[in-house]
Amino acid sequence: MDLAVFSGSPFFAVPQHVGGPVVEPEVREGFHRLADAAFGRNQLTNSGPLAARLEEEVAVRHRVGDAVLVANATLAQMLLLRALGLTSGEALLSANTFVSTAHACEWLGMRPIFCDIDPDTLNLSPVDCERKITAAARAIIPTHVFGVMADMPVLADMAARRGVRLLADAAHAFDCDFGGVPPGGFGAPEFISFHATKYFSSLEGGVILTGDPALADELRILRNFGFSRPFDACGCGINAKMSEISAAFALASLPFLDRRRRGLGEVHAAYRRELADVPGLRIHPVDRLGRNNYRYFALFVDESAFGLSRDGLLEALRLENVLARHYFYPGCHRMGYYQDRLPRPELPATDRALAAIMALPTSFVGLEPVAAAKSIAGLIQAIHERAGEVGLALRKTK
Repeated sequence: MDLAVFSGSPFFAVPQHVGGPVVEPEVREGFHRLADAAFGRNQLTNSGPLAARLEEEVAVRHRVGDAVLVANATLAQMLLLRALGLTSGEALLSANTFVSTAHACEWLGMRPIFCDIDPDTLNLSPVDCERKITAAARAIIPTHVFGVMADMPVLADMAARRGVRLLADAAHAFDCDFGGVPPGGFGAPEFISFHATKYFSSLEGGVILTGDPALADELRILRNFGFSRPFDACGCGINAKMSEISAAFALASLPFLDRRRRGLGEVHAAYRRELADVPGLRIHPVDRLGRNNYRYFALFVDESAFGLSRDGLLEALRLENVLARHYFYPGCHRMGYYQDRLPRPELPATDRALAAIMALPTSFVGLEPVAAAKSIAGLIQAIHERAGEVGLALRKTK
């Protein structure tokens, strides 16, 4: 297989992204029908019938009492912190998360305390979390990385013993579970992103899952300016409602999610087969602890065995129009805002993972997915086999 680093011609004519939106033709058709109905009713927001139906269906799918829709998952976390009275003190979370998890805490007045991760799951380490809990701690907020759910039973026990609240960033974890229990099923509220890049999308949006009806009522008031009844604001809320158009897109996707998950699972299986014997690669296991939606395929690169660094492999693939990416890099603890405000924590497992991990595309533009995954795996194999030459060629381009 010829490589673009030598020939200049990329393997893929169109860039293939990690997290490119998944929109089946049937989803487009269903969306147009639902959106046209919303236009016909002339109700496009303010808790319309499509949003109400989506809340019901998401709650049933995740086996929780309530699903509270919001405009995005960052607002979901902020509303949840506000509703739980978490507006001061410390929040313990992983640095291996999207920065919004830390930012939402900062916006509400909580100080993020970054903890290390379990090197296998990439999730918050209960051991390091317990070590860093102080009298100022008020919340533990794990992130379910790549849909692999954190050890919620252990964290729930820790939170109860230490007198702090537990909630979870389940942005990646729609249709996932831990030992058969989905997000929201461990007695703690969890929030999921419905961003366009996610497995399940409302274009922009998010949801809070909870089994506490009083909390759900409070969240619905807070997302609508604090109105408990017309013209009477009983709380200091904000505007975080999901529009009917966003709900329409999500509802149009729901009937096809099982098929989507099977297709993504086939892409995962193809990557695993084709990359299993490539030296220096370790595939992140996504379904060892429970069900996964297979939206993300991640692997670790050992430079000494592969022959090229993770960043070198990313650049060689970029030249082929494969826009693989490091993920959550460089970690919240290494971002300028938090380096300037907080003492830099020692997070050895986090730093090792973030220096080696990369994610490959799992959805493709105008291509047969399994064949595309096999082609990308073939490119990686070819880059490994000529790693010395590839490294030299990349250095010459700088």
